[in-house]
This record gives sequence, structure tokens and C-alpha cells, in this order.
Amino acid sequence: MYSKTLNLSFILALIVVILGAYTRLADAGLGCPDWPGCYGQLLVPDVISSEYDRPLDVAKAWKEMVHRYAASTLGLSIVVIFLLAIFRRPETLRSIKLPTALLLLVGFQGALGMWTVTEQVHPGIVTMHLFGGFSTTTLLFWLLLNERRSIKLEQPILIKHKLMLILVTGLLVFQIFLGGWTSTNYAALSCGDYFPTCLGEMWPDDMDFKNAYYWGPLGIDYEFGVLENQTRTAIQMVHRIGALVVTVAILALSFTLKSYPTLKKNIAVVLALLAIQVALGIVNVVMSLPIFAATMHNVVALALLLSLINLAHMMFKKENAS
Repeated sequence: MYSKTLNLSFILALIVVILGAYTRLADAGLGCPDWPGCYGQLLVPDVISSEYDRPLDVAKAWKEMVHRYAASTLGLSIVVIFLLAIFRRPETLRSIKLPTALLLLVGFQGALGMWTVTEQVHPGIVTMHLFGGFSTTTLLFWLLLNERRSIKLEQPILIKHKLMLILVTGLLVFQIFLGGWTSTNYAALSCGDYFPTCLGEMWPDDMDFKNAYYWGPLGIDYEFGVLENQTRTAIQMVHRIGALVVTVAILALSFTLKSYPTLKKNIAVVLALLAIQVALGIVNVVMSLPIFAATMHNVVALALLLSLINLAHMMFKKENAS
């Protein structure tokens, strides 16, 4: 029962991440300007009262509400995981630290979802909400890996290689933050459709880095962004540089770990996902952010993170570890 619930929750978490990315990219984050209902209703209404300033866009409202319903279902399933972990603890003697952390995380994630609406898609809050979704999925994935028998490595992993994996994973996490910040500040197209240049230049002169990572005040409407284009261009260029650094880092890690035969298939998966992610990033620029490619750019970023987490589980966990 516990394993089945974990599997279902992990699949649901992936769906929620996809729906969240699509909702954000379709500019539907404020499709329902209140929370937890939609214009004061449990379902999307046909008409709204005069107390709401924002006009009703039924298509955007349904996108937002479907995302909320899925996220709420995920939250309930994680409560079930926590309870099952407690009930089976006397038999398995396994710690409930991770299920507890997962429950607390999904509670905070729900609060971020509320603040995303009440603070009118503030970039910092929306980026944290994205991180929360990735973190929830990652924790579920780790718990799933714990339920499976660990693969016995043919040779011990050197400490320096473990440290390298930690470093590369940290770089990827930071790059995901940069990508989230680029998206939530509507900076994805600030370089036009130019690649690898930006607005026809390798390094535009008028970029504003000073205000690129400013948190910004609460209480104003951030839909479609409030930053000047010079600031958005700086955000986009930092994201591109981050992508280059992460690509080189993952290639170096893959080359380093090729001496471990048991890890070869996993490394191949990492490299395949990296290639897809780079291609999607380029497509998003040159084709002016098609929504399918942009959504998949989010999804593959998560898949790439999970592939490194899978490597970490193999390299750090002992056989039959819990």
C-alpha cells in the first residue's frame, strides 16, 4: 500500500509540475484572482459579481483551477503517505523523517500557491513555488528509490567523485532558479529570437544587472512583468551563461564517472536529457517561446535533476538502505 501510494503520488507530482508550468506560461496564474475558490466559487463561474476588478477569462480560469485541483489531490496523497509511514514503522523500523519533511514541504507549497495569487504573481514567490514543486517531486522520487533494492556497485565510489556529483547537482539547482527567475520576470524573449547572440550582439552594452535580482515590493500586479527590457536582457544572459556552465559541468561529470560500469546506463540517460534540454532552450528562443517547447523545458529540467538524484542514490546509499 505504501509503495503503491508513493508511485501514484510521484506520477501525480509530475502532472502537477506540468500543469503548473503550463498555467504559468499560458499567463493563467491569475485566471482566478482569489484563493482557494475562483471568483468566490468552487468551480469556474459563468458570470462574476461586480466586486472583482479582473474580468473573467473562462479558459484561463479553468487552467488555473485544474492545476489547483491536481495540487490539492497531491497534498492529500502525501498526507496518506505520512500516515502509512507512521503505521508501518514498527514493522520496518524505518525513519519517518523524510515523510515528515515531505508533509511540511507540501504544506508550505500550498501556502506559496495561495501567495502566488494574493501577491499577484510576484516573481520571487512564483519562483519559490516552482522550487517547491521540484522539491516535492524530488523527495517523492528519493522515497521511491528507498523502496527498491539498491544496486550493488562493482567498485567503491571515490570521495572526490561523490563531491563532484554534489557540486554539479548544486549547479543544476542554481540554474533551475535562474530559469524560474527568467520565466517569472517574463525575460525569456528579452534577447529577441537571436541565438547565440542577444539582440544581434554577443554582449549588449546596456544590460542592467543591478536590478536584475531585486525582490520587488509586494502588493502590485506583476503579470507580464514590471522590469525594463535592459534588466530582463541581463536576466536572460545570466541564464544562458548558467546553461553553458551546467552543460560543461555535466559533461565533465559524465566523463569522470565513465570508469564505473554500473553507472554507464544512468550516465547515458543524463546526457540524453542534457541534449534535449539544450535543444529545447534554443527552440524557445529562435521560435519565440512556443508553449509546448517552453513547458517541456520545465519538465526536462526536472527530469535532468531526477537523473542526477538517481545517480546520487546509487553512489551514496548502501545496499538495502532505507
